[in-house]
Amino acid sequence: MPPDQDKRALLAAMTGVVPEASLAPWDGRRICTDAYETTIQVTADLQLTVANALGLEPIRSFVAACANATRDVGATQLSTARWFLDV
Repeated sequence: MPPDQDKRALLAAMTGVVPEASLAPWDGRRICTDAYETTIQVTADLQLTVANALGLEPIRSFVAACANATRDVGATQLSTARWFLDV
C-alpha cells in the first residue's frame, strides 16, 4: 500500500478515536449529543411559551420567530455534530 493511503487510513481511524476520547469524561458522544438535543428542545419550548403569554402582537411574533430560529439552528448544529461524530 502506498504511503499516502497509510496516512489516510490513520487519519480516518483517528477521526473517531479523538472525539470519543475527548468526550469520555461525559460518558461519550451519544450522551453529549442527546443532552444538547434536549437543551435545544427545552429552550425552543420556553421561548414559545413566552411568546404565547405575551399579548402585544409584534413582540409575540418576534419571540416566536426567535424560537423557530433557535430550533432550526440547533437542529443544523446537532445534525452536523452527529454526522461528524458518526453517532
